[in-house]
Amino acid sequence: MNKIKVPFKFNLEYTLESGQIFRISKINDGYRIFSSVIFDVYFDGNYLYYNNVDKNYIMRFFSLDIDFDKIINQIMLDNHIIKAIKAFEGLIILTQDPYETTVSFICSAFNNIKRIRLMLDKVSEVYGNKTDLGYTFPSCSVNFEEEVLSKCGFGFRKRYISNLTQNKDFFDSIYKLDTKTAKIKLMNLQGIGSKVADCILLFAYRRYEVFCTDVWIKRIIEKLYFDNRKQSVRTIEEFGKDYFGQYAGIAQQYLFLAAKKGVI
Repeated sequence: MNKIKVPFKFNLEYTLESGQIFRISKINDGYRIFSSVIFDVYFDGNYLYYNNVDKNYIMRFFSLDIDFDKIINQIMLDNHIIKAIKAFEGLIILTQDPYETTVSFICSAFNNIKRIRLMLDKVSEVYGNKTDLGYTFPSCSVNFEEEVLSKCGFGFRKRYISNLTQNKDFFDSIYKLDTKTAKIKLMNLQGIGSKVADCILLFAYRRYEVFCTDVWIKRIIEKLYFDNRKQSVRTIEEFGKDYFGQYAGIAQQYLFLAAKKGVI
């Protein structure tokens, strides 16, 4: 396997098991990641070992060009987030393929991680490419059929995915837009609301300033910062962005994982 030095505090398990990616499998002390390519990764505390992809791919996928240590220091604003960061030190935000992230998070609505993974695996078996390591994720040029998606367990989401006919240029164009405009453009696609759009922007486009607000985050923020007083989703989203600033999305990911694991 090839290896590359990780320049910040890093935990492979916390990163991959935090709900930002779905098609992963634990293998020995590492993971197999299923995307447009399939590769294995292992982290020894200093170096990230990998196969089947080149250095540039790993650099971008694991955001190794981002100074996460500096970012983490900037979001340690109170005891709640400090407790979450200490419990899950080394959690970073991946940089995933925009198209795959879009399909994945459309599937995430009213769903759980196990079922999302099953749906994405099934659709990859039908529309992806078979390799020695498994099936790759379908390319952006694929025309999904509702009947097939139904058999893959997509339910009401089949209409959204089958209508997702945008080509690579559409997803590339998002890079050039400011975050507010990019979010509006994504929300013009069927099946994408505010939270899903924010997840796409955070996990594919490095828009760390978004604050992905679902029922989990809403409850967490109400409990920690509003003395359990009920707030609207919009209020929670705006609070997160205002309070944590340009790295609100990273703070949100720590709070989300810490709450799911019962740490806060």
